[in-house]
Amino acid sequence: MEKDLYQNTKKIEKADSSDKRRRNKNRGNRIIFIAAFALLLVACGVPSGRTEETQSAGIKEEPKEWPEEHGSCGVQELSGYLYEHASVSPYASAEITIKGYEGEKLETEWNAPSAFRFGGEADVTWQYYNSLEEMETALNEAAMEEIDVDALHFLYYTFPMTENNCALDLYYILKRRFDAKEHPLTAWSTDNGKLFYYIQETVKEEDGHEFSYLYSRNSRVNLYVKDHMAFGLTLLNRQSEEDDETLEYVFDDIIQRYGILGSGWGLDEENLYWADHDTRLTELENPKRSFLEVRGISEDWEFAGDEGIMRYFGLLMEADYELPLTEDGRMLSLHFSLAKEDGEEEDTELRYYLLNGFCMDEPYDMTVTDMDTGEVLQERRVSLSIELTDTITYPDLNGDGYADMRIGAPVHMNGAKAVEEDYAPPDYLLWDPQTEQFVRKTEKEVANSRWAVANGLTEEEQEEKTKRERSDFFALVYELPEWAELEDYIKLTGDKMVEYEVQKGDSLWRISERFYGTGYKWTTIVRTGDAPENPNYLLAGETVFIPEIFYIPKDPYSRGGLCSEGSFQIEQPAGFAHHFLNDNVTYIPWKEENQIYSLPVTNPVGENPFHEPEDWEAFQAEVIRCSEEFCPGRVSSLTFEKSYMEDGCDLYGYSFEYDTGEEILEYVDFFKFGKANMSEVIGVREQEPNTVLVNTVRYMAASFTDYGGRPGMSWGDDVAPNVGADKWEYPYLHNLFEAAGEQFGTGN
Repeated sequence: MEKDLYQNTKKIEKADSSDKRRRNKNRGNRIIFIAAFALLLVACGVPSGRTEETQSAGIKEEPKEWPEEHGSCGVQELSGYLYEHASVSPYASAEITIKGYEGEKLETEWNAPSAFRFGGEADVTWQYYNSLEEMETALNEAAMEEIDVDALHFLYYTFPMTENNCALDLYYILKRRFDAKEHPLTAWSTDNGKLFYYIQETVKEEDGHEFSYLYSRNSRVNLYVKDHMAFGLTLLNRQSEEDDETLEYVFDDIIQRYGILGSGWGLDEENLYWADHDTRLTELENPKRSFLEVRGISEDWEFAGDEGIMRYFGLLMEADYELPLTEDGRMLSLHFSLAKEDGEEEDTELRYYLLNGFCMDEPYDMTVTDMDTGEVLQERRVSLSIELTDTITYPDLNGDGYADMRIGAPVHMNGAKAVEEDYAPPDYLLWDPQTEQFVRKTEKEVANSRWAVANGLTEEEQEEKTKRERSDFFALVYELPEWAELEDYIKLTGDKMVEYEVQKGDSLWRISERFYGTGYKWTTIVRTGDAPENPNYLLAGETVFIPEIFYIPKDPYSRGGLCSEGSFQIEQPAGFAHHFLNDNVTYIPWKEENQIYSLPVTNPVGENPFHEPEDWEAFQAEVIRCSEEFCPGRVSSLTFEKSYMEDGCDLYGYSFEYDTGEEILEYVDFFKFGKANMSEVIGVREQEPNTVLVNTVRYMAASFTDYGGRPGMSWGDDVAPNVGADKWEYPYLHNLFEAAGEQFGTGN
């Protein structure tokens, strides 16, 4: 019996000890939270510590004292009770004790607010304060009190946002105080932008991946702002060590009274700044420049239903630059102001449709002034981004010693900057020392001006010189120099025969050596029917026929081009604009003049499909039909080319000139079929008096090597069909006549 009593006593002592540890633990958690909440109040504008002893002289209003106020309700009615409660001070807190808690989320229609069923009773103790500082003092004292470990304890609090409590400043302070790797602090908008809140996310690792969750029950900061009032709700403890997910329902039910939390957007620093600011002035140096932004409204966010914070953005109203025209020369002042269309009414709310979140170019009035004399040198309009500042730089673009102007058009989507070329090319304005004004130029004209300055020529003289001296490295060579190495060339054999008049001392072997580099090709030389039968007997003056042979120099600066291990390799010589060949071919006028498209794919038709003369003739007839049917009166200089390569593959190609109605374009298409893969290389440019494009495209197609492996992409495998595929007999090739007709609207 004593033994049993002793054991029971031990159990009781152990239970008491455990209960004490649990109470101490919860008391510790409470102290930790209240300390954290004091930091939150400091972040919202309260100085740490007590009231300063030294205060300004004058009559002070005596602080009011309010007694505690007690109330109770079922948890089911708690959200309505808190929302409808009339506080005697805007600074208030409520300690909520819930016993017998149960929570359940109910099924509702998709367009109806969330609904919950709760069990349990809530006792609420209200306290009121004269200031945030007083709230901090009271809560520090409450931290020392013990709490019932068998109940849930929440803290609800509310206070007004003053003009000194800016959303972005509050975000910075909270982030410094509460941001942690496991619980990073972020800001979110909800309720169509009318409500925004700060919360610590919960980061979890699942299957080796990190995921973030917005769990209010785990966050020390659940601070909501709406209509210049801040309010929050924080869980002080839990009934058990297990994570009761239904506790989220308490937060959802209470906050749902203030705004819909079903969906929202993450807020960046720009969103938070414009939540409570109307203007922003930014000043920078080197060069000296300033930007005045005002709060604009994005119509696309309004169209999506936003009525608050997400629709605001910083709209560039004015920009000013001061810079030297030359290194030691006079100073220029450039002023840009958002232009207004004639007859446009004054609008206090600047609304713009931002093209699905991408920056929008708008006209700005530019005024250039000589800062020494005050003389206005130029007035004109330029296009700038209305929501991005500082997109103008002033480099010396052509090397003439004067500052020029480059207006970039960077773009962004949801705050992330993208590459400039995805939106629009930059604008270039070169300083003309003759007219003393900035003159708009294209990228090609800027390059021409740079070469003109370097060569001491006018821009017109340089343009002519460039046309005359255009390099054509891959031009066909019909006879190799004596010092040439065969491995430095790609050898092609044409499908046409050339005539050769036999010279004294010639033999078929020697002729073969002269044309082919080896005498073993003598059997390909054709003699007329009345020639002597003895192949060693040639008459001086006799005409023999030799298959056309020519060579393409290989690129000595090759870096391997485009390759896929075990699949293919194709050269991509420098100095040309290379693009992946997808389903269509589009000429881009502001890009490099020689635009070349290529991408080897799986061969769907087999090796050398046009090897036989009748197949090649059928292809040519189909090309001619398409040129006449799709582009009547637009196509000229249509030529075809077929040759044979030493790797056993044929090389096919055709080219033509196309009249867009404004300019003449050159189109070139060469293609080669390996056993497993094929390559089509297409070039397009504005007409030039040289053969650079056709020779380069031919070289690239001829350089294609098929290793037999699958390249991972092929015609007909989950990709769009080639342009015009359904309009001719060769869907595995691009129909360039249909492509040109689609782009320029000149086809049928």
